[in-house]
Amino acid sequence: MTGGDADRRELLRLLVGPWVGKAVAAAAELGVADGLADGPRTGAELADELRVRREPLERLLRLLAAVGLVHDDAGRYALTPTGELLGSAHPGSMREQALLYDSHYFRDAWDRLAEGVRTGVRPFEAAFGEDVFSFIASRPEEARRFSAGMAAGVGYADALASSFDFSGVSKVADVGGGDGAVLEAVLSRHEHVIGVLLDLPAAMEPARERLLPYIAEGRCTVVEGDFLESVPGADVHILSRVLHNWDDAAAQRILSNCRAAMPAGGGRVLIAERVLPDQGHPWLSLAFDVHMMVMTGGAERTGSEYGAVLKQAGLRPVGESEMPLEMRLLEAAPVSG
Repeated sequence: MTGGDADRRELLRLLVGPWVGKAVAAAAELGVADGLADGPRTGAELADELRVRREPLERLLRLLAAVGLVHDDAGRYALTPTGELLGSAHPGSMREQALLYDSHYFRDAWDRLAEGVRTGVRPFEAAFGEDVFSFIASRPEEARRFSAGMAAGVGYADALASSFDFSGVSKVADVGGGDGAVLEAVLSRHEHVIGVLLDLPAAMEPARERLLPYIAEGRCTVVEGDFLESVPGADVHILSRVLHNWDDAAAQRILSNCRAAMPAGGGRVLIAERVLPDQGHPWLSLAFDVHMMVMTGGAERTGSEYGAVLKQAGLRPVGESEMPLEMRLLEAAPVSG
């Protein structure tokens, strides 16, 4: 007999997942991790510090303890290493990412998932009547939150900067580089490299702020542009979580633009993405795959699918390395001849 208690419990665990996510976002919004950053607090002490009501806060803290974000020691609450990541001052803070994932436009787009599966209409566009990039570009506050949330998810920036040998590289172009976190990691680690970041105007101010020391040194420029039209020339072009936002035709165009901007002697394209295995079901990568379907019409791809798109753009895969959170760094070079 199937459908026993364990199966029902597992399905129920999945069904209440959005409630847990909302609780985590509420903790981020209220500043729970910041309130516990200096050490354990009772619920009453933390409520006074955060200027909230004690009883509902303690109930929220109990759930956060159950999912491993805080530790409850007889009513005194302390952050776990996972919970510390919600602190605004943590070097790997994911607070902005938690707030972004709880934003109304993420939620409203996901509410149209079933409709999108039935009709093929992109859920985000069904919800808002425009694509996500146009939506963000016309709303400065949402653009700021989007850039901050995406930067919070770039815990792999240092891994990318150390996964490729930049020793013979003079110039790096971060194509669609957002707020500049990846380029900052490259420039910080490799002092001989100069960089250029290309993105749409909505991302420019955070990028300029982050990269200001390198701009002042003359090692970096930030330029506005559309990578679907052209990209700056460079020895290495970085596409960090860019291609998964686009269908195969647009991804090929972006890669072709990178190929056209390479020096005559050849260059490299570094693609940082979640790469699906040809067999198996890695849940995190597949969740992001459906998220791309909901938000942008893009997709997470298998290695062979990336190989096919690269070939159409006159490129070939020449290396691959693992990075955190099921990310991989694909290295591509021009097809010889």
